[in-house]
Amino acid sequence: MPTVRLPLICAASALLAGLLPHVATADTLLGNWVLNQELSRELQGANSKKYSFRGFTNTPSVVVGSLPTPIPGSSSSKVSGAPNNDPLVLRCMEMTVELVGEDILLTYVGFGTEQLKQGNVRGTKTTYKSRKLTSRYETTSRKVTKTFELTKEGRLHATVKLKPNKSKTLVQHRIFERSSLDR
Repeated sequence: MPTVRLPLICAASALLAGLLPHVATADTLLGNWVLNQELSRELQGANSKKYSFRGFTNTPSVVVGSLPTPIPGSSSSKVSGAPNNDPLVLRCMEMTVELVGEDILLTYVGFGTEQLKQGNVRGTKTTYKSRKLTSRYETTSRKVTKTFELTKEGRLHATVKLKPNKSKTLVQHRIFERSSLDR
């Protein structure tokens, strides 16, 4: 009987290993990441003072039923853009990058997930290599490019370029450190 259990255990382990997400290593983007606010702030520089990613506006407003509504008595009654139209990577403090089959699954802790398919799928062009992930798409109001790249120091450098129509390209940087779970 013991000789039968060992092959069954080995077969079950091999099957489960194939179903589980790929394991993170130091030379890949895969794994759990935590935002390094100091490095992100240093890298961002002066650009962050000129631009708000929250709805492309500095007009005070309140969100009611996911629609921006101007605050009574504010100097302007005009509200533009959606309240949370910035990419999730700019809002999260923690994220996870996983491979699920051929797809890349980005989990922004507390904000949601994003599943990217390699190639050109529904207008989103995605390329992935173990050290770099690039995703590009275009809407009627802007072009968005997100790049996740592993630095020489082993950090994840996320760059988001937003090119609103008839306006300057805006670039935001975020630096993530490996979570203690992956060390």
